[in-house]
Amino acid sequence: MGDWSSHARSSVVRGRNPRVAISASLLVVDLLLLVMALSHTLGPWRLVLGLVFALSAPGWSLVGLVHLRSGALETGLSVAVSLAVIMVCAQVMMTIHLWHPVALEELMCTACVPSLVLQSGILGRVANRVR
Repeated sequence: MGDWSSHARSSVVRGRNPRVAISASLLVVDLLLLVMALSHTLGPWRLVLGLVFALSAPGWSLVGLVHLRSGALETGLSVAVSLAVIMVCAQVMMTIHLWHPVALEELMCTACVPSLVLQSGILGRVANRVR
């Protein structure tokens, strides 16, 4: 029951893969947050999207590529890696006296897009439609 890969295999047969759904959801959050950051939009939605992004997307972009067998392990590692990556990047920016949180947000959003697109399978679906 706790085995993520067996659940993923059975749900692929039914047409739903949790990894693809998570990646696609995080891609939507990522792109919305990037647009809001670039357009200097403020408000509660940006705060909520920023928190969801910061706690999950950078880590899922890295950990999701590994395809671990345990969903709990993948989730925990994703959160831990997300926080670690953001803290290291922020520390580097402060050390070199280039502290700009919005730039870090835009950089992280941009850096996560390729991995999330790859994991969500969007390119494969688009390529199949073109054929």
